[in-house]
Amino acid sequence: MSTSSSSQNKFNVSNRTLQTLDPCVILMKQIISQHEEKWKDDGIYSLAQGVVHWKPPKTVYEALANAAQENLDEGKATVGGDGAIIHTYCPDEGYPPLLAALKDKLEQQNGLQSPHVMVTSGANQAYVNCVITLMDEVDDDGNQEKESPQEMISKCVVFEPYYFNHVMAIQSVRGGNNCGGIASTEDSESHAEGLLVGPTHQGKPDLTWLKSRLEEYKKPSGSNAIRMVTVVNPGNPTGVSLSHSFLREIAQLTKDYGVWLIMDNTYEHFDIHQNNRDEENPNIPYPCIDQEHVIHIFSFSKGYAMAGFRTGYVTFSSKNGKEGKGTLAYEQMLKVQDTIAICTSRISQMAALGALEAGRDWVNDQVKTLEVGRNAILEAMASLEEIIGGTGAMYVMGKLPGSTDDKQFASSLVEHFGVAVIPGSFCGYPGW
Repeated sequence: MSTSSSSQNKFNVSNRTLQTLDPCVILMKQIISQHEEKWKDDGIYSLAQGVVHWKPPKTVYEALANAAQENLDEGKATVGGDGAIIHTYCPDEGYPPLLAALKDKLEQQNGLQSPHVMVTSGANQAYVNCVITLMDEVDDDGNQEKESPQEMISKCVVFEPYYFNHVMAIQSVRGGNNCGGIASTEDSESHAEGLLVGPTHQGKPDLTWLKSRLEEYKKPSGSNAIRMVTVVNPGNPTGVSLSHSFLREIAQLTKDYGVWLIMDNTYEHFDIHQNNRDEENPNIPYPCIDQEHVIHIFSFSKGYAMAGFRTGYVTFSSKNGKEGKGTLAYEQMLKVQDTIAICTSRISQMAALGALEAGRDWVNDQVKTLEVGRNAILEAMASLEEIIGGTGAMYVMGKLPGSTDDKQFASSLVEHFGVAVIPGSFCGYPGW
């Protein structure tokens, strides 16, 4: 062995990272790049990334302009002026005026009473914060000698087809045996891994499967090797909006087994048929479950078209004050927040505050413009054996005929038609 090769072998990267999924968007860019030359004049029409066609509301740019102008006007640039300090840190949990506005929004539009709120650099960072705060490599309740290796591994549940960044977060952060590899729904032996992937039916998580897993990993002490269950609603990539009664059911199930429920509400504005409607609270546009063990994630990237500003937020119940589960999780997550980001960019938070001024009605008007395209895609896919989606978010999934390879199909669409779509296998759903 040469000296150079021997030296290179000493510089390792973590197995967790090596075994983490490749980013879906990067994989799609690789497929697109193979055919870019052919479509250099007409361009490739990409349906591969969840990006809306509209721009942020005017109020976002007005907030940015006002903040910048305060710094240009020397006489106004005082320490007490918000715009004059856009270059500085703000509190870890977020820009105070934005936090106050978000708490009002959460109460009026989501039915969450006096929640703890933390602003993050996008919903993805909010989810990573959850994984780091809630998950251990080993679920240690002091009874190791009575537990099998499977029972000692701290676990998280997602449902297929899954949002790939959720899986990547767990794989790259959580660690454990085989680096938090994916445990399939078919392979019971692989349940020793940190990530359990449950089945869905038409995009709806299988609660019978979930209950059996929660029962399987229940411990005599009352704790559970499953620490958290993740649900995206409306679904990415399913495009399915779940009913409020279903959300209540899964919230009760996780509560009964002492397991956190992470609700990713990134697409809250895209519940186009109001499936998530609570008849008891009809004036709440998008009701969320307000319980101690439920953590909610939101984003400005989709409805407000602010993906590049990287602004999201995560909320916790404040029920039972300092003794409450939500308060404990929030306080501990501040450690994670301070380590990863310290705080989300102040200027991005000021832009988000401007977006809230435009209001939910502004977003609803933009979302309505997707209807024509959605109907056209559903009509084009009508001949397929099975279709999932069309009731939420901006996604639809179709089952390909026979044993069609979804990756080859996606590559062929780019090559012959200049249209890019995501293969289902990138989300744990091959053949779609």
